[in-house]
Amino acid sequence: MKPALDLHKDPIRILIFKMTTPMMVAGFVTTSYGFVDMIFASRLGSLEVASIAFVTPLFIMLKAFASGVTRGGVSIIATLLGEEKKEKASAYATQLRLLIIVLSIIFAIPGVFLLPAILKAVGVSTELYNQALIYSQILFFSVPAMLIFQLYISLFKSQGKMKVISTISILGIICNAILNAVFLYIIEFKIDGLAYATLLTSAIQMLIILYLYGHQEHQFNIGWRTSSNYSKAAIWTKLLKVGLPLSFTQASSHFGFLVLNVFIVQFGHQAVAAFAIGNRINSLLFSPAKEIGGGLIPLIAQNWGRGAIDRVKETIKLGLLYSLIIGISAAFLIQLIKYPIAHFLTKDDPETYQHVINYVGLVGWTAIAWAVFHALQGIVNSFQKTMFTLVVNTVRLWGIRIPGILLFYAFLPSVAEYGIWYTMFLSNTITVLFAIAYFMMIVPPMLNKKEEAERIKARQKIEELIT
Repeated sequence: MKPALDLHKDPIRILIFKMTTPMMVAGFVTTSYGFVDMIFASRLGSLEVASIAFVTPLFIMLKAFASGVTRGGVSIIATLLGEEKKEKASAYATQLRLLIIVLSIIFAIPGVFLLPAILKAVGVSTELYNQALIYSQILFFSVPAMLIFQLYISLFKSQGKMKVISTISILGIICNAILNAVFLYIIEFKIDGLAYATLLTSAIQMLIILYLYGHQEHQFNIGWRTSSNYSKAAIWTKLLKVGLPLSFTQASSHFGFLVLNVFIVQFGHQAVAAFAIGNRINSLLFSPAKEIGGGLIPLIAQNWGRGAIDRVKETIKLGLLYSLIIGISAAFLIQLIKYPIAHFLTKDDPETYQHVINYVGLVGWTAIAWAVFHALQGIVNSFQKTMFTLVVNTVRLWGIRIPGILLFYAFLPSVAEYGIWYTMFLSNTITVLFAIAYFMMIVPPMLNKKEEAERIKARQKIEELIT
């Protein structure tokens, strides 16, 4: 069966649009999934919003850790498909699934028992502790389904099969909204109803994608046993070598939000709720912009594997241009939607409302830097140079964001939570400048070297034909 897109022959401009648009739609829908939870939580009160906001980064951190391994694995698989090594790609896909299953068990079971200690360690109020514990202990059981669903989405993406991604994501948000309404308004649950709705939605999405994947033909096979021609240990080593830098990068980024919550909670649960609502508003458009880089990975990786350097260069150029346009559009749109959404979600709480407007009004403009940064990240990850992501994100979190917050906290306590808003703005802006410099050091020399190697190889083939 011919793949939905021919990553080796179709025009790059069309491919970028077709590869990134479904990912952006899926990113928007996935963010809307959390936004729907926020809408229902806001009907319960600012305490429930703050409780969900306080523990959500922990779950996103675990999901992001597994996502790093998955993205690294997909980059390897896409490169192997480009090199027409389908049996080896199948071996990697099989072991990648086993690795994700192992990670899901490691995350889910200990998490349920460690949660009370984690929440007590950060010193939250009794009310916030009780609500956050109820919500998070239920949600931990959804981790395996979330990670397996995420894996199969990536396997579809590695083959250029993009339509299924946005379709399942849209079904997920509809299902989540219906279940939230049922648990809150019919069964009359409280915050636990939101958690049960997410748990059931995750299970349904996982079952749907397993069914769809099993009833389609693919460019590689995924089973439970790997051919004896390939070393399982070598495959796991390669998957972890490529994936762990991405995992630690994405997980540390969300760990940073946990740290931020520890500071913000000192200004009251209204500030925590405002931070959560503000992030939801930003994420509605930040998340689609972020997915541009993910859409570029299989396109660049497969053409890199085939030695099609001209197509790789064109993809990079157009991908960065596309990300800049999307980022600028997102930044302006965020400023337009912040007022009605903040008013709707704060339920006539003027203090929380003003916090939201101030935060989004400042940080929303960094959607431009965010889009360009993630395009650069996706491009470099396509070459399996995942240390780029680790270095740049480490600088953002530990070199700029957390030190900046500590400086504001120590020397300018009068600015209160606004010190965190300013630090968020500065860290996002400075990070993209650092990423551009790092990118220029790595990618152009690597492309030139590969291009020269391909020219020498072509010349040798011509000489062999002549002789």
